[in-house]
Amino acid sequence: MMTADTTLEILTLGRFSILIDGKLVEADWPDETIKLFFCSLLSPLDLYVTWDRICRSLWNVPVTRVSRNRLEQSCIRPLKVFLIKELGFNPLITGQDGIRIDQQRIHLDALEFHGAVLEGLRLLSLDNHRAALVKFNRANTLYGGDYLPELPGKIIANTRTDLESLYRTNRGHGRHAAHSAFQLFGL
Repeated sequence: MMTADTTLEILTLGRFSILIDGKLVEADWPDETIKLFFCSLLSPLDLYVTWDRICRSLWNVPVTRVSRNRLEQSCIRPLKVFLIKELGFNPLITGQDGIRIDQQRIHLDALEFHGAVLEGLRLLSLDNHRAALVKFNRANTLYGGDYLPELPGKIIANTRTDLESLYRTNRGHGRHAAHSAFQLFGL
């Protein structure tokens, strides 16, 4: 159970694990749909998932009053109960247009990876090769493999593809930044 000073870490690159203060949480998910729903919300590319996108991803139907009600009854309520029981709090934030995970007390490896690569690219565009190399190296240490391997779902599959592409970009630019830093600074 989480308290105000505990840290929840969710690993999604190469594996799916939930850790509280470094200890693995052996979550007994109510069913695969709820697990898939939760994991779909972890995408670092979609910090806010629209109701339409989640309905299309889970059931291949657009959002309607009926599908939104179905989503509430079959996924959101059971997931909230599950998260409170397993983690001690509910990190879901729902709004009129969609749903997201509250990132205030959660560390997500894919989000840090995504941010490190983007910051490395920004620094590289400013010719700050040394700082870019630090970001690219951090991204490389975070990338433990495919995003949520073996989990299906449109949102997860799209995120997996985009993060793999970002990883390849990171590797290429990381080599360039290392070469440039070596030439410029004798590193």
